[in-house]
Amino acid sequence: MEKNSNENQMSMNRIIQEKFSAIQTNIQYMHRQDDVFRTVAITSSNKGEGKTFFSTNFAKTYANFKQKVLLIDVDFYSPSLTKQHRLKGRSGLSNVLTGRTELQDAVYPFSDDLDVLPVGAIPPNPLELLRVQGLSGLIEEACTLGYAYIIFDCPPINLFTDSRIVASSCDLGILVVNNNKTKEEELALAKSLLDKSGVKAVGAVLNNVKYNKKKYDYYGY
Repeated sequence: MEKNSNENQMSMNRIIQEKFSAIQTNIQYMHRQDDVFRTVAITSSNKGEGKTFFSTNFAKTYANFKQKVLLIDVDFYSPSLTKQHRLKGRSGLSNVLTGRTELQDAVYPFSDDLDVLPVGAIPPNPLELLRVQGLSGLIEEACTLGYAYIIFDCPPINLFTDSRIVASSCDLGILVVNNNKTKEEELALAKSLLDKSGVKAVGAVLNNVKYNKKKYDYYGY
């Protein structure tokens, strides 16, 4: 039983890696040869659609190709990324934006080429913090530190304006869509809000899709 369980997990990991590699390839074909998407805002229409799962694995995919990546938690309302990495209470994004902590002192290594910036101290008005401080200075500093890609894990765009503020500073906005939860009208609203943010390009990723294991096992390892 344990052997079968391990084999199933390995098979699932292969499928996940393949899908994220495919997403990365699709993004490369979205822009012109002389234009690179270095900053990415990842959001969803509502909560519970898997955006943090996607953000983490999306960042890992770039890091696996020896690209230095900074993954930033911008969800001040439900900082799942910060909690998953057990960084609650640590200095992070808010501390950097207010000038209380240097960026290089607030990031935490996740792997050789992937660092995480937690949400930091929760401000009384996160939206005002983002509006007043902005992200351009942080992005510029991150690029100076050698990060090839900066990925923002944002709150649901239909619920919080913060995501639109973050997206306005990014090259690419990605909507994570849950196959079993997202309603058509919610997706349409999220797409409209992301378009209005001024982000250069918008893409969508369908999450929570079941795959036929036999179909993939046909190709072996």
